[in-house]
Amino acid sequence: MFNQFLTFIKSNRMLEPTDKVLVAVSGGVDSMVLLSLINQLDCQIGVAHVNYHLRGEDSIQDQALVEKWCNDSEVSFHLREVSPEEYDIGESIQMVARTIRYQFFSSLKDQFGYTKIATAHNANDNLETVLLNLTKGTGIFGLTGIAPILENYIVRPILFASKDEIYDYAKSNDIAWREDVSNAKNDYQRNQIRNLVLPELKKINPNLESTFQDSVDRLKGVAQITTNELAQHGIADHETHQELMIDWVNDDLKSLVLLSELLKKFDVSYKSAKDIHEAILNRSVGAMFNTNAHRINLDRDRLVITAKPSSNNDVVYLTEEVGERKLGNGKIIWRKFIGSALPAQFVKNEAYFDLDRIQWPLVVRNWVQGDVFQPFGMTGKKKVSDFMIDSKIPVTLKQQVLILESEKEIMWLIGHRTDERFKVTSETKAMLKIEFLPNA
Repeated sequence: MFNQFLTFIKSNRMLEPTDKVLVAVSGGVDSMVLLSLINQLDCQIGVAHVNYHLRGEDSIQDQALVEKWCNDSEVSFHLREVSPEEYDIGESIQMVARTIRYQFFSSLKDQFGYTKIATAHNANDNLETVLLNLTKGTGIFGLTGIAPILENYIVRPILFASKDEIYDYAKSNDIAWREDVSNAKNDYQRNQIRNLVLPELKKINPNLESTFQDSVDRLKGVAQITTNELAQHGIADHETHQELMIDWVNDDLKSLVLLSELLKKFDVSYKSAKDIHEAILNRSVGAMFNTNAHRINLDRDRLVITAKPSSNNDVVYLTEEVGERKLGNGKIIWRKFIGSALPAQFVKNEAYFDLDRIQWPLVVRNWVQGDVFQPFGMTGKKKVSDFMIDSKIPVTLKQQVLILESEKEIMWLIGHRTDERFKVTSETKAMLKIEFLPNA
């Protein structure tokens, strides 16, 4: 494995003998193997460890293992301990931990002159990332996996190695490590992919990690071709707006994909890009498309993109911590309940959702053209605009209709209809109740 390691860092130009490398080490098998491999190079190293204090005695033992290795090896040990108060900011623990971790690494880089930061992402992490992206919906760039090098100084030197190879190397070289028992739980989406999905896929293809890497290499080639194509269709900046010439747009998938990638920076979904593509082909001059922050107007030979004027109702985020938020002239309140017992009668501005189907934070925003949801009780999806026409919502009220969404999937056309995919069922273990008070 050491020879593969040398080949990988050389082919990706990751590390040089002159580098001073900060190795991120949790105490798990991946990072302890990475530390052992990098310690065999000529470059100077230091170790960064974050104790999140989330696993009681296990967290203390993780720190002790890493600190002892550093003392025995005469390597600089940098410690960041996280206090409970730091998690209380309305974001998920995973997001808070990631922010703390990378801020710590960055501060050490600046303070001690480290030129590279090495993390222990491996081939299985890469596979899990691509499968998650594919499951949630992604473009070609989301299928290329974890980058070996990020921002020219964050490097992933064991990205080539599978988890099994890492375990074998650790055992063969008597490398001590700590097991994080929480990885066996299926509380997080990544753990579900790792523990439930991948074992089934490996029954079909025992060499999944290897063949996956071959596929990723090909996809990276396709992504590079796409990047070269995108460079030929730049978006021009003007003082008051931006413009994209559309004389190259044809009735083919290539044009659609390129258009969607170009418009992604304006938060245009692939579904909305299809609508814009169709409008271009139909020469629907004057057609208007809205995103959260932009308006896109189809002119004769170009798309004119302008920023929306700011308003109090643009976007409101609901965090996992229950509470309430001001929303225009009213407010929105959200609470959690155990079980699946729904009230006998429903109120127009109240809705209940299966808590396990939700990804935080939730977003409340104005509806835009192209929005699609699956109305409660229906098997198929429907445009919000069509739903409002069928519901005979007056034109003067349409612009006031708000959307509640999770991971860009609509949960509720507030005050009108919830989405079938988030409904409470007999299998629901916990519910989220959301109440909108228009004039509170």
